[in-house]
Amino acid sequence: MTNIKTIFGLLAAVVATVVGVVAFGAAQASASSTPIVITYAKTCNEATGQCVGTAGDGGTLEMQITSFRATGSAAQLTLTEKIRVEDISFTAEMKGLVSPAGFIVLNGTVTDGSFVGAQVHQRSNFVSGPATASVWTGELQLLPASA
Repeated sequence: MTNIKTIFGLLAAVVATVVGVVAFGAAQASASSTPIVITYAKTCNEATGQCVGTAGDGGTLEMQITSFRATGSAAQLTLTEKIRVEDISFTAEMKGLVSPAGFIVLNGTVTDGSFVGAQVHQRSNFVSGPATASVWTGELQLLPASA
């Protein structure tokens, strides 16, 4: 009887250790996959398709539209975007939609710099603008690739 109790006790200790190690690994994986959120404000020149602005706390944003196709009252676009904020610096290739409701949704992948291969999601909201430019604010989410 004592041997059975000892065996079950050891088995329970092994199971608890394995569960603890797995839980620790899961916590580490989820912490590393937490999105990095960068807010921004940009002004876009409608004639050249170039946007410049600020990102995060003292960073910069540069964007060049490479393709724009109107689809009814909306539009599809592709672009290259460069972000520099503190120790984060990357270039992303992105695609998305311009909504007639006054926002843009973009998704893409980091192609150069910090976080190559990471996914990027961005939403821009129209603020104002004269006939040849537009001002936008928004939030970019960088989803680092997990190891």
